[in-house]
Amino acid sequence: MKKTVLVFAIMLSASVAFSQSTLKGPKAKNATPAERVAHASALQFYSEPAEAKGPAAKNKKVWQGEDVTTKTVFVRKEQPLKGPKAKNKKVWKD
Repeated sequence: MKKTVLVFAIMLSASVAFSQSTLKGPKAKNATPAERVAHASALQFYSEPAEAKGPAAKNKKVWQGEDVTTKTVFVRKEQPLKGPKAKNKKVWKD
């Protein structure tokens, strides 16, 4: 019984802690693009489309899927330079 209550308390506190990190209200309206993607996860997509189409794709079982490769796309989180630093930036020294 004590383990169940302990696990429930940990799950409850974790959900409360992680739910506070999302932007809501005026903060979300006035947030910069860098703040909006601060907690974004990497996008994954299939590099090659599925072979099956039509009824064959509809009736295909999940466990009968072929091996496919995915590519991961990362979002850049660097903020652009502003002011004199942007003006004097040497593009060839990235």
